[in-house]
Amino acid sequence: MSKSTEHAPHFFNPGLNPEQLEHWLNQQKLHVASYNRLVKEKAALEERLKEVNDSIVRFSNSGFEGTVSFPYSPIPAPENHQK
Repeated sequence: MSKSTEHAPHFFNPGLNPEQLEHWLNQQKLHVASYNRLVKEKAALEERLKEVNDSIVRFSNSGFEGTVSFPYSPIPAPENHQK
């Protein structure tokens, strides 16, 4: 084997002409980009889920047990302006 062919890229795709090979490579590029985008989106969602779970734990630890235990401040009743 000559030195120039030893380092040349080699794709084994029998029956594909150069245009078909280029199309196949573009498809692979799109699939990899889509996969990478989904992996990043999954990581962001998992981080958000962790934040939500942490908030739930904080609420649970502060005595919230599913009953109405939120702060209460009365709102004055609207005055009846009809006389």
